[in-house]
Amino acid sequence: MLLAKRKYRAYCEEIKGSRKIKALRYVRMLAHAEATEGGIALSTIHLFVDTNFFIQCRKYDKIDWEIDELENVTEVVVLISTPVVSEIDRQKHDGNSRRARRARAANSLLGQVLEEKELVRQVGDKRISIKFAPNYKLQDLKREVPELDVDRNDDELVATAWLYRQESQDKDVRVLTHDIGMVISATRCGLAYIMIPDAWILPPEKDDKDRKIAKLEDELRAFSQRFPMIEISEFSVSGQGPISLSELTEDMIDQLEEYVKQIHRLEVAFPNAKFMKTAFSSPLFRVIPPTVEEISDYEERYAQWLLSFREWVHQAFSALRDRKILSPIEFMLTNAGWAPVDHLVMEITTHGNVEMAPPSYSENENGFELPEIPHPPSAPKGRVVSRLDSNLFGMNPMATHPSYSYSSLDPVFARLGRDSAKDRNAFYWKEEKPDQFCQRWVLECEEFRHKLEGESFEILVRGDSSTMIQGAISIVVSGTNLREPYRFTRAIKQPVVRQEPYSVMRDLVRQCF
Repeated sequence: MLLAKRKYRAYCEEIKGSRKIKALRYVRMLAHAEATEGGIALSTIHLFVDTNFFIQCRKYDKIDWEIDELENVTEVVVLISTPVVSEIDRQKHDGNSRRARRARAANSLLGQVLEEKELVRQVGDKRISIKFAPNYKLQDLKREVPELDVDRNDDELVATAWLYRQESQDKDVRVLTHDIGMVISATRCGLAYIMIPDAWILPPEKDDKDRKIAKLEDELRAFSQRFPMIEISEFSVSGQGPISLSELTEDMIDQLEEYVKQIHRLEVAFPNAKFMKTAFSSPLFRVIPPTVEEISDYEERYAQWLLSFREWVHQAFSALRDRKILSPIEFMLTNAGWAPVDHLVMEITTHGNVEMAPPSYSENENGFELPEIPHPPSAPKGRVVSRLDSNLFGMNPMATHPSYSYSSLDPVFARLGRDSAKDRNAFYWKEEKPDQFCQRWVLECEEFRHKLEGESFEILVRGDSSTMIQGAISIVVSGTNLREPYRFTRAIKQPVVRQEPYSVMRDLVRQCF
């Protein structure tokens, strides 16, 4: 056998494609000759096949008999027992299914075997012989193989094979099956078996019922393509959980005041007249240093600015705390169908302790209404006045000309007051736009177009708990030409993170200045 394999490898190096098949057969013939000379027993095997061999497997001359169990076998005798004949005869009347067609083909093969007594064909390097097995009486099978229920076709086949082996002790008799139940029966009475390889099994074939189902599916798919199809994708809840800021104490506000005083210090040194005259010595200019009244007024305005800053800190902290506790939800609404949605209505509802923030929280540039921070007063610097008239010789006539209008420079003014046409493809509030936290939004779109990128939405939500936002959000989309409303629900569970406010407010002050 080793010599044959070496010859096979050498031969395969010289051939390509389909010629390798011929090489394999050639080497097997060499192996057969070597085995015969070496004393290896090349035997004949008798296989009692079950009905699946004819119904579910490829035709006997189209399968590859070169499997491990038949490695040294030169002749395979396929034995057809009485229960297999009965089963084939029954299945051939089963309409026009593949099973019935295969059963009728097997019945024709049985007729050929009956006519020739034994059907012999050479398949590869094996001789395949097909013939009928002996027909034993049921009472004989029951007596000889009492552990099997021979009233069942599978057990009758196994019992027939067992009795055939008892009558021919010199023969290698086995059951060839793809049925686990038959394998169990063969094992129970000590009969060898071979499992039909998966490679012998025919691929699935659609019968009339399958073809009818496929046709109906195609018709349904074509019918569905006439309608829009709503989808919600890219749904996400912010990975950064909501932040709950603790109370801002007076000590923290004092620290913030000291911090802002370091950024904008109170001026204490002012230029005097002597210095200013030195800097502007030209006779064309006249210097006027800061007066005592201007300096006093500046100091009062600086003190007032600090008071305004402290008031701003309270207001900004309140707005910031309201914003930090919110968690953004984003999703994309698309129409993947073949037609636009007419008169689309989208209802968004939150459940549990989840509430949606007013849309203005998302629409503002910073995500929430932050009061404008007061700016410190400017210290008096004195003045340098030209002795010439600034409007001499009409150098800036537009400054006083009554007919000049700045509005002519900006086309925005020309557009004010005009009502823009409503976009039929845009979303609008079906009901009044929410200005408070609530759990229900309703939007509408006259015509939601298909096969576009879709419409993105961002919703800020909060919970009524200081430790967890927990609940769900549901979205229902309906339209006059939608076959049924589209429904989407997702659970929301966001733990609330506690944080001290001083560092947050200090960063905010630094950003504002």
